[in-house]
Amino acid sequence: MPPRRLRLAVALAFGLSLGTACKGRSSVAPEPGAAQVAMGSWQEWLTLTPLVEAARSHAGPTTVAALEQASKLLQSGKARSADEVLAPLADSDGRHWITVARADLAAIYFTTCIRGVAWRLVDLDAKTPPTRKSDYSENTKLGPGDIAVEAMLTNLDAALTAKEPILQTQARIARARATAYVSRCPASKDVADMAQGILKGDLAALAAENHLTPDLAFLWAGVQMGEYSGAAAKPFLLLAREGGYDEPTIATMLAVIALEQREFAAADKHAAEAEAVYKKLGDVPQQAQALFIRGEVARNKGDLKAARGFYEAARKIDGAHLPSLFGLVRMTLAAEGQSAAIRLLQSAFPTILLEGPLVADKLEAALDNLEAYVTLPQENDLITVCRDALLADVELEKDLMRRGLRYFFAATMDARLAEYDHARSHAVLARDEFEAAKLPPPIDINAFIERLDRVQ
Repeated sequence: MPPRRLRLAVALAFGLSLGTACKGRSSVAPEPGAAQVAMGSWQEWLTLTPLVEAARSHAGPTTVAALEQASKLLQSGKARSADEVLAPLADSDGRHWITVARADLAAIYFTTCIRGVAWRLVDLDAKTPPTRKSDYSENTKLGPGDIAVEAMLTNLDAALTAKEPILQTQARIARARATAYVSRCPASKDVADMAQGILKGDLAALAAENHLTPDLAFLWAGVQMGEYSGAAAKPFLLLAREGGYDEPTIATMLAVIALEQREFAAADKHAAEAEAVYKKLGDVPQQAQALFIRGEVARNKGDLKAARGFYEAARKIDGAHLPSLFGLVRMTLAAEGQSAAIRLLQSAFPTILLEGPLVADKLEAALDNLEAYVTLPQENDLITVCRDALLADVELEKDLMRRGLRYFFAATMDARLAEYDHARSHAVLARDEFEAAKLPPPIDINAFIERLDRVQ
């Protein structure tokens, strides 16, 4: 098991916090009624227009001319050509403006992140948005036009020392955009952690100064939602939307926030909007999530029939969507009892645990599914029924690896219920199954058992 999963299993088993220990109050959320205006619209940023306008009164004519030419090329989707116009001025008197423009351009338009050390730009037509991918293959060679990530960030740091406040703001915007992607496609874990810290600091500074762009407002909303509350995130989501940032996740997040605030009509409206968008995009998991939220809205309103309909609709398009499965399990547990709930869970195991030998990518997918299976239940009665479903008829499971996983994840749920003797017994059974399978175990069972022994 990768270290992340082992940490998760141990944290779940022994009641450790998996997120922020205590959510506080946002220090930079706007005061009620405070005017929040995005720094340019997203459509304008796609051609770097706000940056060009700022440079016209603060940069030299050669720099401005290059920025204007690059902006025109971006109108046609020619990102690589635009960067080639700017690159010759990298060491000129206007280098800081050029650095900012190249970083903005790269962050908005790169198509491939190569091992976290370089970003690749290509020329597209105006109607074709860039698609992102990460390439960590050692066989992929860097090209002469690829953007060196470390050099880009170093140059941005230099631009932030400029005396002109407007240039400092533009440099911070560009660095926030760049570090957002560096943290997602890093050269190493240390780089990812550093990028994440810089990103949060830059976003906080821009939010405090009311200098967030639409895309950065969306990122800051995510930070607010994760570390503070949905109420703190909402103004920034609206700021992003009003600025033309068309990320469909905004509707989903607004639906979740409205549900938290018991604004059911708004929650269902936002979730329905998200469902329609994701259906059009062909994003089945996110469409299922939107349907699940609509189910949660109906359940909270007391309309159990409608809730069941939404949960079932989500599972019909995505059989592995566990939140919807657990929504149905809760309702079944309340209406028909534990045995019926266990049967419902068992009927989903072929999707959760997959079928056929658990090796390579299939093993990784099964581990991901089981991780969600043990993470999502919060109520003791739901944890219990999920644990019991893993153990029910486990001896009939022919695949030894799959049987071992069922025992181990049942053990983590035992520990969550403070049933440590059972947890140890099931962990030992899991270890025996992995040994019998004669395959490298995906989990460090001994570390888990040692932790159990310390708490007993």
